[in-house]
Amino acid sequence: MLKKLAAFLFVFLVLPSQTFATFDMSLGAGYRTVDFGAMELGEEKTLSRRGGYEHQFNFTSDNGRRWYFKTQLVRPFSCGGYSIPAEDFQWIVEEVKDGKGIVSASISRPSPFSTHPVLIYTSTNSDNTGTEVQIRLRYKLKIPQEQAAGSYTAHIRFIMAEEL
Repeated sequence: MLKKLAAFLFVFLVLPSQTFATFDMSLGAGYRTVDFGAMELGEEKTLSRRGGYEHQFNFTSDNGRRWYFKTQLVRPFSCGGYSIPAEDFQWIVEEVKDGKGIVSASISRPSPFSTHPVLIYTSTNSDNTGTEVQIRLRYKLKIPQEQAAGSYTAHIRFIMAEEL
């Protein structure tokens, strides 16, 4: 049995050094960890403890420029020399509130994390006028049948980038 799985969220706002942008991303009313608890070999678990979602991200931009919400698995779940493949850890957009943009995957459909930035959401003109857009995510993890037992941790980066 695998002991405990936790991922630490790192929320980064990506801004070029000479830009004076007025856009904002925050993690709403939440904590900065994702904890799957103890899991068995071959088990699959989805976290959605807040009424269908795990974390809510809030975005505001009044620049009239398109912005993007992305994620990156900086370090896959690992313990010592063992790791869980990145594709076994997935994000799910459960809901977009007050946003008219484009979700890169269908609502409620799991998409794998990657060690490279992956697009979650692209804003549209109505999202760029100061309206707060809320994106609610769930997370899913599958433990491979042959995974070594241990306490695994991962590091996730969430990014908001705006076009110049």
